[in-house]
Amino acid sequence: MSGYIIGRLSLAVPTLFLVSLAVFFLIRLVPGDPALVMLGEGADPATLAAMHRELGLDRPLMTQYLLWLGHALRGDLGISIVSGEPVGGLVLSHFALTVAVVLPAVAFATVLAVVFGMMAAWKHGQPIDLAVSATTGLLLAVPGFWLGLVLLIVFGVKLHWLPIVGYIPFSESAGAALLFLVLPIATLTLTETGTLTRMMRASAIDVFALDYITHARAKGLPERLVLARHVFPNAFAPTLTLIGLTLGHLLGGVAVVETVFTLPGLGRLMVDSILARDYPVIQGCLLLTALVFVLVNLVVDLIYPVFDPRVKS
Repeated sequence: MSGYIIGRLSLAVPTLFLVSLAVFFLIRLVPGDPALVMLGEGADPATLAAMHRELGLDRPLMTQYLLWLGHALRGDLGISIVSGEPVGGLVLSHFALTVAVVLPAVAFATVLAVVFGMMAAWKHGQPIDLAVSATTGLLLAVPGFWLGLVLLIVFGVKLHWLPIVGYIPFSESAGAALLFLVLPIATLTLTETGTLTRMMRASAIDVFALDYITHARAKGLPERLVLARHVFPNAFAPTLTLIGLTLGHLLGGVAVVETVFTLPGLGRLMVDSILARDYPVIQGCLLLTALVFVLVNLVVDLIYPVFDPRVKS
């Protein structure tokens, strides 16, 4: 097992290197000059040139990349062009809020997917299966930003149950911070439940059709034990892979949800940095996203044999 982990981590090194290379050069193809963004359109050429020298933008691109990569390998991701803050601390502080939204949402979505997916497969072709399929289809069709706005209007504007604008950090008031996160978590949970439920239902239907399920029932095994011991572990394995991909993707930033609910998470930081041409912050965000994606999928691969023992071989 340790050799497998080391092998997977060693594969992450060239992946992160290629990501850093692509990120560094591709964002510089985006029209716009960060120095001009900072100084304004009326900046004179001498001031603009001085700002380029101060930011290191007057050097060749490869020189800029090698300097940035050398500092990144030492844990120094640079300084934000816009705010002047260290990029590492800035990115991690925003990432913490994204984690606080994404992890509960994916956990709730997984529980709902397992319950309703198994139930729909168990009653395949019956009204409850049709109801689950119709609901998941509706959830897949509804855009996340629209669903977020509907929840804001209903629970924030009409009922006044939850706050609708702003955010209070956990360091100031944990209770108030949780209230601000209820609607974003609910939006993300409903958005992801549709996809995960469909996968769980399809996997469970395939498992129900296998011979050993028929054999277990023929032996007189109670239905709840058939579901718990035989159907769930084998049906959940493909869903687990999708959960890993979903989790890695969402931890990279849920910009739409964070923008709708004015949350200062990683996705919103990345969008704001792109608009401001804040190269160091963009690079830091994307590097963290790639690292999180690699690590999440490594963890999924390690726990996959728990549900599918055949993978151990």
